[in-house]
Amino acid sequence: MAKFRRRTCIILSLFILFIFLLMMGLKALRPNTATFGDPFGLDLLPEFRQQIFHLEKKTDSKKSDKINSETNPKNLKSVEITMKPAKPSELNLEELPPLNYYLHVFYYSWYGNPQFDGKYIHWNHPVLEHWDPRIAKNYPQGRHNPPEDIGSSFYPELGSYSSRDPSVIETHMRQMCSASIGVLALSWYPPDSKDENGEPTDDLVPTILDKAHKYNLKVFYFIFKLYVS
Repeated sequence: MAKFRRRTCIILSLFILFIFLLMMGLKALRPNTATFGDPFGLDLLPEFRQQIFHLEKKTDSKKSDKINSETNPKNLKSVEITMKPAKPSELNLEELPPLNYYLHVFYYSWYGNPQFDGKYIHWNHPVLEHWDPRIAKNYPQGRHNPPEDIGSSFYPELGSYSSRDPSVIETHMRQMCSASIGVLALSWYPPDSKDENGEPTDDLVPTILDKAHKYNLKVFYFIFKLYVS
């Protein structure tokens, strides 16, 4: 009988030791930032769980003190932060496919906005009515209302820009170059001439020619017909 009891105690002790080692192994495998609770079985050992709780609390306290000491205004050095405007990425012309000088696009330089021109130009032209009055009455009348409602079938990536903005002209030429477009047909009115919705744009021609030359683009004039009363 005594021999049976001794064997039972040894087996029970080995089983408890196995459970303890298993829980320690699970504890070691559990990430510190795990979203679940304590490993299974710790609630069976209140004293061991309490020791772990105090150890984790002590570790968190040390981390908090370290963070507080680092963020203390007395320990911070003055840092000057300068916001620089983003510069457009420069194209490496040698890495691009050759320009196709048989590919032409129309380029209109008559757009304006309040920042550069004091008002919207051409973005707010009258809404083009349908030729059938029965259909036209079902659609808005009057003029477009920028910057959200503009006189265009598509909304430009650059927004309701001004054709007088040099960075806009630069971006347009860079976009055409990256698309292998070789020639732009510049819409042009003679000096001091304009259409009914715009302003004279002849003074923009030198800037457009300079920017086009930078990207090896060719330019020709698309001359609008002038009506003389």
